[in-house]
Amino acid sequence: MMRLIRRIFLLLIGSSAIRHGTLPTSADAVTAAAVTLTSAAVAWTWGVWVTVAATVGTADVKLLAITLENFTGAAAQGEVEVGTGLALAEVAVMRIQSTVGGLYFPNGTLIPAGTRIAARYRTSTGAADGVDVKLNVITGF
Repeated sequence: MMRLIRRIFLLLIGSSAIRHGTLPTSADAVTAAAVTLTSAAVAWTWGVWVTVAATVGTADVKLLAITLENFTGAAAQGEVEVGTGLALAEVAVMRIQSTVGGLYFPNGTLIPAGTRIAARYRTSTGAADGVDVKLNVITGF
């Protein structure tokens, strides 16, 4: 009986349309290259915004998780900021500490269709440290 109720619930919420993806994308999403972010060479100063996705496509997406890998530079406290909008006019929608390898956001952050997504990085050192970033998203919700 519980199985039947679960199937009906999933059918009603349209869960069969939900698709998970990774940004940036490539022809093969499994090998999509991460975007490298570099902090400014001044402590706690943001590096430049780097495009993660020129557009999220024709459907809204929810940003569910961020993966950080390949840290370069001294071990330090740091932050990654994700933003949306045109180049040189980005608006931050999320900021996380970069001392972890990744973070999952249970409710996600909605990003409208056709929106550019960018990210930037800052650390507590006075050096141009780096980190690679990938974003996990869903569509069809």
